[in-house]
Amino acid sequence: MIKTIITLLLSVFALQYNAQDARAILDKTEKKYTAVKKFNADIRIQSNIPALKILPAQAKMKYTAPDQLEITSKSIIVLPKQGFREIQNIITQKSKYTAMHMGMAKINGKNCHLITLLPLSDKEDWIMAKIWVEESEYLILQSQTTTKSSGTLKVNYKYGTQKKWALPEQMTVEVDVQKFKIPKGVATDLHRNREEKNQGTTGTIVLDFSNYQINP
Repeated sequence: MIKTIITLLLSVFALQYNAQDARAILDKTEKKYTAVKKFNADIRIQSNIPALKILPAQAKMKYTAPDQLEITSKSIIVLPKQGFREIQNIITQKSKYTAMHMGMAKINGKNCHLITLLPLSDKEDWIMAKIWVEESEYLILQSQTTTKSSGTLKVNYKYGTQKKWALPEQMTVEVDVQKFKIPKGVATDLHRNREEKNQGTTGTIVLDFSNYQINP
């Protein structure tokens, strides 16, 4: 009986320690990402969605903290509903989730903290999020968000000249095709092609960023 109580107490202590450890990491990560209050950038978008043919497109992005994002293009573009900085916005809403440090993992050969986030309310669209935070620079190298409306969204981040601002040079987004919202202009072709042959359930969207203007 005493051993059982001690085991339970140790388990509770471990959970509390993991939560505090995760919070400390997230605080440093948030500080990194909230340093930019405004930026503009050019984007090249390459979509590879099963049964959907879309040419590479050029677009312009304008962002103003905390969550104003505008993307304009003269071409048809396909982007996830969650948006460019969805996971960063979730991190800043500390009162809306609990965080757990799940250990260490390697992403592209770099040591990362693996942190799982769970919403405290079932009213949130997102069900669970996982982020892989590089241990020395506190940059998010990978994220995975499971949502009610759009399935699972996985993002890999690569950083270049704007690393100090935590702005990526490239993002590769994996989407759940079955739940992905398709632009009306191409939806008819997609449904027809799906009926013609069995297609994969995962698509990718690669975004290459250039010509950043930070806090203009």
